[in-house]
Amino acid sequence: MSTFVKGGTANTPFGRNEFLRSVQDVKVESYTVAASTVPPRTIDGVAGQKILKPGTVMAKITSTAEAGKIGPFSAQATDGRQTAANIVGINMTFLPWQLMERDVEIGVVYECTAVQAWCIELDAAGAEIVLTNTTADACRGVRGLDIHFK
Repeated sequence: MSTFVKGGTANTPFGRNEFLRSVQDVKVESYTVAASTVPPRTIDGVAGQKILKPGTVMAKITSTAEAGKIGPFSAQATDGRQTAANIVGINMTFLPWQLMERDVEIGVVYECTAVQAWCIELDAAGAEIVLTNTTADACRGVRGLDIHFK
């Protein structure tokens, strides 16, 4: 017999982030994301959780042992991810825990129409923030990257 218990504990919401304005003419490339570039977070008192949401702007790593892989764009990074010219696109793959164990292959959108307010970049502390105008401009109409924002 099933039971119902009123109350329970509140959970911190996290989940798949929708960032596309339209799914028409979306072009995706495959990359490997370096697990070490995704900052750990605490969710419901559990520290060390690594979550990579769709809509996160991704950039190439050009130095360190992780060179050739990608990670979340952050102006404070020192491994190449801070350079706007290294942006490869916007993450399309939801990784709720896999990066805690290993590097993972993801799909990165390099041509699409997205909603800027639904896209993510990392601030100096590694926290997710809404995509800034400067970063959005770096994603528009450059060679190999053409993301339109609404």
